[in-house]
Amino acid sequence: MHDYERQWSRATGHGVRHPLRLKMERLKSWCDETCTAAAFEARLLEAQESDDIGAVILADELLPLWKAISAGKRLPSQAEPG
Repeated sequence: MHDYERQWSRATGHGVRHPLRLKMERLKSWCDETCTAAAFEARLLEAQESDDIGAVILADELLPLWKAISAGKRLPSQAEPG
């Protein structure tokens, strides 16, 4: 969520229907409804099979990041400078 917020603060299009804003709102609703890591991962897997293309795209983007974090890896935006 923090990465989306960072991107949003740099975005030039601040419209209500901006794709980044829609991703942030959907992710917030998923997080508000999910209390556990297992439930969140299940929601991502379920969303990948959804008829809602927005949910599919977001889940496809987040699932690899979620699995990396779950394995103790850092996000690309958290990588230490080389």
